[in-house]
Amino acid sequence: MEVVYGDKKWNFDRDLSYGELIKETRLGRVSVLVMVNGRLVRKGEMIPVKSRVLIISAANGG
Repeated sequence: MEVVYGDKKWNFDRDLSYGELIKETRLGRVSVLVMVNGRLVRKGEMIPVKSRVLIISAANGG
C-alpha cells in the first residue's frame, strides 16, 4: 500500500483499517480525508494492501 500525505510517504505490506492507517501514520491529531484509489473512505472501512492512498488535510474554516 502506497500512502501519500503532502510531502510524506509511507508503504505498508498489509491490509489496514482506516483507524490503523491513521495510527500508523501518526495523523490522529490532524483532521484528514482519506482517498483510496480515487474514492473517499470512512472510519471502519478496510483498505486493501494493493491500494494507492492519498490523505488530504480537511481544514475547517470560519
